[in-house]
Amino acid sequence: MTASPRPHEHDLLRPLHQGARDFFFLQNRGYPRRSALEWVGNRYQLTHRERQLLHRGVFSQKDALQRLAARSRGVAWQNEWLVVDGHNVQITVESSLLGRPVLKANDGVLRDLAGQSAKFRMTEASLLAVDLIFRFLEEFRPARALFLFDAPISQSGLLAHTYQKRMKLLGLRGSAQAVPVPERDFPYTQAMVASSDQAVLEKASKWVDLACLALAFDGSLRLAEDFSSFTLSSTAYRDPPPAFRPQLIEP
Repeated sequence: MTASPRPHEHDLLRPLHQGARDFFFLQNRGYPRRSALEWVGNRYQLTHRERQLLHRGVFSQKDALQRLAARSRGVAWQNEWLVVDGHNVQITVESSLLGRPVLKANDGVLRDLAGQSAKFRMTEASLLAVDLIFRFLEEFRPARALFLFDAPISQSGLLAHTYQKRMKLLGLRGSAQAVPVPERDFPYTQAMVASSDQAVLEKASKWVDLACLALAFDGSLRLAEDFSSFTLSSTAYRDPPPAFRPQLIEP
């Protein structure tokens, strides 16, 4: 297994990475994520955006390793039935293309910052993201694919139709559908699931990070932060952070 890249020395001195180190430690000791994040954010005077980066990017060692254990590596997933969390992948790719911050989490997943789903509308950037995803799938074609989109989100039917047309042009077996709650329809034990949603990954027997693969293949992946070193890091069991007062956070 390839080791996670080590952060540069100057990164370790940044408040955000110092906060990530302590946030990782506190979760490993069983403290609630919300309370731990509040304590770390206040201690290092982190901005709202920085706190969001930690929330989306740093998980306990146990949770991170459990998700990583199910991640598909290489191209073996091409022989699988690929079931895609449609809006999740689409919005992550689109966010990256628009220059919004995306991060590599310590559970191995590329994520954008939360809150874009409710604002989603089909734009030129949406079509660029679709093009990028299907250029990747043309080169690395799965046996068949199912794209599931959140029906309550605006223009989900149009987006599903756009994907269906691209699948037909590519000759890719499968379908694209807008359904009320995609998470209920994922065949978690029968297919290769593509998503960055925590709840989805924890149920999936195997998963692939389609958004990250497509962006990397295109050469357009630009990370705002990379927390992948907080997986097998020695920070998992180091001494408590300086000035940490347990009474501030109830286990």
